[in-house]
Amino acid sequence: MERRNLLLKEMGITQWKLHRPEVFQGAVGITVAEHIRVVVVSDENLSKYPLFEDVLMSLELKQEDCLCLNYEQIQHLELSHSVHYWLLAENMEKIDRTLPHCLNAERIYRSPSYRDFQASPSAKRELWQQIQQI
Repeated sequence: MERRNLLLKEMGITQWKLHRPEVFQGAVGITVAEHIRVVVVSDENLSKYPLFEDVLMSLELKQEDCLCLNYEQIQHLELSHSVHYWLLAENMEKIDRTLPHCLNAERIYRSPSYRDFQASPSAKRELWQQIQQI
């Protein structure tokens, strides 16, 4: 153990190591793994919703193939393969400002915020139509 670590331990200071630092907002340099096929950009974490799982199933993907980010994190993406993007926001200007950060986009799906998407049959229909155009 290093001397500095021993001193900190003697003073009762616990050191912590972040195993997934990218989960913090504003993380710089978010590297996207090769197995990721879709990047979901939303102000909400969608991974806990059953409808989100249905959307992934329609894209023939598992939750492990998906990366969920917020609008602040998207600008820090580093990826070298093509992916699909699903952008969810009420404000279309927010989506338009995000488009330049969608690197290696194979397809870009647009929807209102998740709460509006979930409550709107027409928004769901629009997404299904976008998916079917593949």
